[in-house]
Amino acid sequence: MLLQRILRLLIQYSPPMAGRATILRTNFNGTFMLCRQPHGDGNRRCRLLVFALFVIFSLSAQAQTIHGYTVDIDSAGVLEPLLTEHLDIRRRAGNEMRLEELQRLVEITPQKIRGLAATEGYFSPVIEHALEQKDGRWIARFSVTPGPATTIDTVEITFTGHIAKDASKRQRMDRLRRQWALKQGERFRQTEWENAKNALLKNLLNRNYPAARIASSEARIDPEKHTANLRVEVDSGPAFTFGELQIQGLERYSRDMIDRLNPIQPGDPFAQEKLSELQTRLQDTGYFRSAFATIDIDPAHPERVPVRLDLSENERKRLGLGVGFSTDTGANVQVKWLNRNLLDRDWRLESELRLDRDTRLLGADVFFPAIRNGWLPSVGARYERTDIAGELNDKIRAAGRITSPEKENEQVWSVSYLADRQRIADRPPNNRQALIGSYGYTIQRINNPLNPRRGYVASVELSAGPKGLLNEKALARVVGRVTRLTPVQRRWDTVLRGEIGQVFGAGRETVPADLLFRTGGNQTVRGYGYNRLGVPVNGAIVGGTVMAVASAELVYRITPQWGAAVFVDAGNAADSWRNFRMKVGTGIGARWRSPIGPVNIDLAYGHATREPQLHFSVGYGF
Repeated sequence: MLLQRILRLLIQYSPPMAGRATILRTNFNGTFMLCRQPHGDGNRRCRLLVFALFVIFSLSAQAQTIHGYTVDIDSAGVLEPLLTEHLDIRRRAGNEMRLEELQRLVEITPQKIRGLAATEGYFSPVIEHALEQKDGRWIARFSVTPGPATTIDTVEITFTGHIAKDASKRQRMDRLRRQWALKQGERFRQTEWENAKNALLKNLLNRNYPAARIASSEARIDPEKHTANLRVEVDSGPAFTFGELQIQGLERYSRDMIDRLNPIQPGDPFAQEKLSELQTRLQDTGYFRSAFATIDIDPAHPERVPVRLDLSENERKRLGLGVGFSTDTGANVQVKWLNRNLLDRDWRLESELRLDRDTRLLGADVFFPAIRNGWLPSVGARYERTDIAGELNDKIRAAGRITSPEKENEQVWSVSYLADRQRIADRPPNNRQALIGSYGYTIQRINNPLNPRRGYVASVELSAGPKGLLNEKALARVVGRVTRLTPVQRRWDTVLRGEIGQVFGAGRETVPADLLFRTGGNQTVRGYGYNRLGVPVNGAIVGGTVMAVASAELVYRITPQWGAAVFVDAGNAADSWRNFRMKVGTGIGARWRSPIGPVNIDLAYGHATREPQLHFSVGYGF
């Protein structure tokens, strides 16, 4: 090295001096020099030489560049995942930098560790650090002893504003205190402290008090006792009430239709869920591209605040053409015609022609404006030809329905007529028909309707038809479904599904195919073809009168958008529970949280067929 050569020249040509000796060691591979400290000019020359050596040493240290280093964190325990993810010195371990910069990072990292440890309730960690070179590689070592965790000793929640003055709100204040997430004796964490305050405030903001705020909050930490005393003061502000509905952007459709769907009456207490329900009801009609309901939050004028509704209307008529592909049904072609003002009466006509590998379908539905309680009546009819697993069916279905406006607790009442003509191999055609009344109830509690990660959807459908009204025998049908999504940890999710159904009274020889059960394919039993699990008849697979499906899936989130999954599915359909045998499929998959919903690509193995099956789907099968 150039600086090392300069140092050796300085040592070589320094004049000999008498006096007291001082030994200096440089950083150049253990090079030593001896400078005797005389009096007078010799002393000045020695000092000058020492100063030159110091400058050379400093320049050498600053100029030295290292190409990556290793970070070793020892004894961090519960803090290790947090430190691994958030420490800047670890994120930059593969970068090229000057040795001086690495030394600076090592020196400031203990303070960053203390800050991260405090967010998890460890306010007295013992941290030791060192930077050393081994076998030509720099190693930054940190020994972290978290120490005792800080636990919550007391929690004090006080209220001011209207909620504190209204005696009828005392139970609500008590309930909010009971619902406070951080309980006495639990470990204090900064994230949970913030989440608890936000949850407390959100409860007030969403109902009665949209101007509520956290007036003050304090987490007092005792580092000797390792305890935290929490105090929160919430100012509810005034109680707000709704006023008249003011609509912007309504041109093509009638105001009366909106008033029938509006769940808000002037004078009602403010509730964010009412605004959301109004938006959802209007968007579900199909007449509007978007609907936003808001109020002005002015604490000086909280009573009868007008509800502003901003609408963006859809066009009255639309022709849609589409092509697609599904691993269940192969390539498909679809034509849709939509008329949102049929016969100039605000009736919505939705008609469809769809062709794919297994199905030919032609159908139409007419949706009428909501009645005064918000319920939506509709009628529909369709013809469908299916050729699946050796069973050829020509099916007709006509139905009248009325649907409740609440999507979180949706109810559907209907009357349906079904008829089909079944053909299997050389057997003679079998004509079947049924007239049934049905009731369906669906509970939906998910955190995001497009990309859910937490919550559940459960539904039950009950159908019945008496003997004599087009039915050869009295029949009843029951179907239950549930899907539950649960985040286990920050990166792990579980998806559990279950479905069970049975037809009572009549057998499959007299019950139309749409009332029987088959399974297999995407989001049922992966590892088997679409509707390839059922009752074998003359080389074909037909629907049975009983069915059950169960599925468990574990997803690891590699990034916020991408994940990997492992799963096991089991299910089948049969003519009776005595003949029912589960068919199992297991596999792995990729998950993408796309803008249009979860995209799932799965490779599954059917244990009964001993063959792999590729599956592709978008969304969850609720």
